[in-house]
Amino acid sequence: MVNEPNSWFPFIQNNYDRDEFKQAYKGRFRKNWALTSDIVCISHGHMDHIAGLPYYLSQRYFQGMKPGTVLLPAELMTPVDTMLKCWRQVEKQGTPYTLVPMKAGDLHEVRKDFAIRAFATHHGGVSLGYSLINVREKLKQEYFGRPGPELAKLRKEGVEIQYRLEVPLAAFLGDTTAGAVFDHPDVQNAEILITEITFFDPDHKAKAKAGKHLHVDAFVELLPKLKNKWIIVGHVTRRSGVRRARKQLAKRVGEEQMKRILFLMDFEGATEGVYVVMTRPPPRDTAE
Repeated sequence: MVNEPNSWFPFIQNNYDRDEFKQAYKGRFRKNWALTSDIVCISHGHMDHIAGLPYYLSQRYFQGMKPGTVLLPAELMTPVDTMLKCWRQVEKQGTPYTLVPMKAGDLHEVRKDFAIRAFATHHGGVSLGYSLINVREKLKQEYFGRPGPELAKLRKEGVEIQYRLEVPLAAFLGDTTAGAVFDHPDVQNAEILITEITFFDPDHKAKAKAGKHLHVDAFVELLPKLKNKWIIVGHVTRRSGVRRARKQLAKRVGEEQMKRILFLMDFEGATEGVYVVMTRPPPRDTAE
C-alpha cells in the first residue's frame, strides 16, 4: 500500500493510481508499478479478484523486493495460505509472504500516521472493503496558546495533551450491493470513494440482485449521502459499456454531480462499445 514515505498508492484488489486513476485489470497485476505496493488488500475470495495474488508475491521475491503483506478476510486465511504454499511447490521457489486476517472494524497500522481499516460489504460470502486512514495527533483545545516548554513538561508528567484524529483518505468497496456499508463514516467521508456500479439497464435489476452487485438505481438513491470529493466507478458490465453507462448516469444525476464522478477505463479515444462479440460463452448473469 505504501510506496514511498510521502506518497501512497491504493492497491486494493484492483490496482489504482491515486493521481491518474488508472487500473491494472483486476487480479492480473499488469502494471509494473503495482509490484511496488507493499500491501495488498483482498476484499473477497472470487477467483477474478484473487487469482493474481501468487504472481504478485512471486514477482516481488524474484525481483529482490521485501515480502508482500496481504490483508484479507479472516475466513480466507487458511485456504489462501494453502493456495500460496501449493504455488511454492509448483514454482520450486520459497516465496515469502505475510497474511494478516481482518474482520470488520479491524485497524491495521502501517505507520504511526497511516492505517488501513476493514469494514463489511454485501457480496456473496464473506467480503470486506478497506479505507486508508491518515492518523493525526492534535493538541487539545484547552492547551492552545501555552508555551512549548510548558507543554513539554506536561508530556513528561504523563498528561495527555493531544487527541487522535483519523481522516479517511480513500475507501474501496470491492464488489457489493447496496446496504449498511454506505452508512459507514469512512465510506461517506473519504476524499476518494471507489465503488462498483455493475448494472445500468432497467431490466438488469434481477441480475444485480442475484449477483449481489450495485444497480444504478440504487446508486442514485445513495448518492445524496456521499460527501466524497471524488467517486470512482468500476466493474461496469460489458452489457452496457463504460461510455454508455456514463451517459445513463449523467441523465439521472446531472452534470454538476458528474464533475466528481469518474469511470475507470473511460479513456480518451475509447469507442462507444456496447455489446461485445465474444468467441467463448458469455459469463453467467451472476458472475459479473
